[in-house]
Amino acid sequence: MEQDQVILDDGEFFIDLNCNYEASNAPGFLERRCPYSATTPGGFECIGSFDKALDGTWRANVNAPYDPDTDGDCRIVAKGVSRLDAIAALWRERRTAHVKTWV
Repeated sequence: MEQDQVILDDGEFFIDLNCNYEASNAPGFLERRCPYSATTPGGFECIGSFDKALDGTWRANVNAPYDPDTDGDCRIVAKGVSRLDAIAALWRERRTAHVKTWV
């Protein structure tokens, strides 16, 4: 992860941009720092994301407990909004995302 790809960081959570896109239009990920392990070799886990929808608007979601009724494990926190609004919604919900409990 390149430092210039991190756009928000509070020491525990951070949002980084997808490095495969130009930064000004890149989707991104909400990450949470955690212990280094085989499943988290970088010392962080992805707990949400934001991206552009087919209609050109932006959306954001965070991890949620698995729901067998919807066969889903994410909660939409913004849709049909601007990129900046999607980033803001994702950041605002960072502490409500479903995360692993590390021992």
